[in-house]
Amino acid sequence: MSEENVEIVRRLFDLYLAASRRGDLDIWFDSDDLAEDFEWVMPPGGGLGLPPTYRGRDEFREFMRTWTEEQFEDWSIELERLIEAPDGRVVAFFHQKATGRASGVPVELHMGTVYDLHNARVVRMRHFVDRAEALEAAGLSE
Repeated sequence: MSEENVEIVRRLFDLYLAASRRGDLDIWFDSDDLAEDFEWVMPPGGGLGLPPTYRGRDEFREFMRTWTEEQFEDWSIELERLIEAPDGRVVAFFHQKATGRASGVPVELHMGTVYDLHNARVVRMRHFVDRAEALEAAGLSE
């Protein structure tokens, strides 16, 4: 099942990119790979001035609007690696690039995300600024 979960996460990420480019996130939300009430959990400790958790379509849309339109411009994300983890989890390593909207400063972020799946659907995405923390949260180590 773990390899199947890795493919679900890969497919969901590819669909997100396509939906984002088209400006129509409904394509992503309507995927059978994503639970309708999924949770998007911000990095522990936050510090970004954003709520710690977003649930479902409307809250995720609000997060993405704030992150990619209000806080940053020229935002992009690249999937670097997917790792099978115990209990049907998947760890993804991402590289984000953007320019601070207010500061004009280029920003890069290397992060880890733990995808929790249930019945072949992503139900939770937990984000970590420290990739080692993401591995640990998924029951793995470097």
